[in-house]
Amino acid sequence: MYIKALGVAALMTATACAPFWGKKDGTSRAWFAPSRSSLDQVDLHPGAEAYAANCAYCHGDTGLGDGPLGADLPVAPPDLTGLALANGGVFPAERVMETIHGYPGKFHRGSMPEFGQELKGPVVEWRAPSGEIIMTPEGLMDVVAYVDSLQADEDI
Repeated sequence: MYIKALGVAALMTATACAPFWGKKDGTSRAWFAPSRSSLDQVDLHPGAEAYAANCAYCHGDTGLGDGPLGADLPVAPPDLTGLALANGGVFPAERVMETIHGYPGKFHRGSMPEFGQELKGPVVEWRAPSGEIIMTPEGLMDVVAYVDSLQADEDI
């Protein structure tokens, strides 16, 4: 009985810690607001794939807001490459999450329709700027990390 309980406790601990392990090398992953320094720790491929499938039609392949459906929308899609520059050089990860997922924003308008299924997957911990830890869909973190990688340099 004791061995069984110990095994269950070990399994629960490993499961709880799994989101913090890197996908390839076992190092700790950064589950806070993604920044340029942390992007190399996050696998961008899932975010790039989700962006291409769900965002590029309106925002364009490079995030400039020039996607093929953009002209048909009542409000032009924003240029995603200037979000950090417009926010004092800091990528507004929480605002991007609010826009995509309606979370943890004040208005809770819900997920962009394009993301419904992708955001129902596994969740990971994300530390909000307030310090609060929020369970966040992993797919959302992937897309946010990818959009952060599209940011224009300050020198431009």
